[in-house]
Amino acid sequence: MNSQTERRLYQIGQLPDVLQLSAPQVDWLVSTGQLRAIRICGETRFDSNEVSELIATYNQIAKRKQDHVK
Repeated sequence: MNSQTERRLYQIGQLPDVLQLSAPQVDWLVSTGQLRAIRICGETRFDSNEVSELIATYNQIAKRKQDHVK
């Protein structure tokens, strides 16, 4: 998901599958500000670009921890 043409919005029920996390873990990411929820007509949505950025951030953290162990 690198280009604007691939941008999409996820529904709250899709995120546990997309992130391979439980619903409470997704709620925690939102409540801690790590993932921003968008409200459109009373419905909660998540920008796919922001989801990709979250994954990239956690990937960088894991890589730094792995490099630190070496």
